[in-house]
Amino acid sequence: MTKLLEVGPLELEVLGLLNSAGEQSVGAIQEGLKKSGHDLAYTTVMTVLVRLHNKNLVTRQKDGRLFLYSPAKKKESSANKIFEKVKNSLFRTERLAPILSLLEGEDELTKEELQSLKKAVEERLKRK
Repeated sequence: MTKLLEVGPLELEVLGLLNSAGEQSVGAIQEGLKKSGHDLAYTTVMTVLVRLHNKNLVTRQKDGRLFLYSPAKKKESSANKIFEKVKNSLFRTERLAPILSLLEGEDELTKEELQSLKKAVEERLKRK
């Protein structure tokens, strides 16, 4: 199992991109990172993905000359365990804190992101 300290900040950001958008090429991930302020070389992004693959945090599938990367699909993937550890260490007693920090942070959510959050909350309330 991958230890939390074995996953760097850039690797966590790449995992976040994969978790939000699903299967992607190195170039697509490179573009996603660029939008968030990381203008990295293609080979750097590829190295990060290979490391995540070697840590069993992502899977890859050959598509022509490219590899398409996806988050690991295990029932409780290492990425989910890492997220749980971070969440529990930072927000042990304040479960709403990470969600509220998204609303109150300097990097404001877009209208589309807020609508997605609203939809997710409404769907969750229907299940209760």
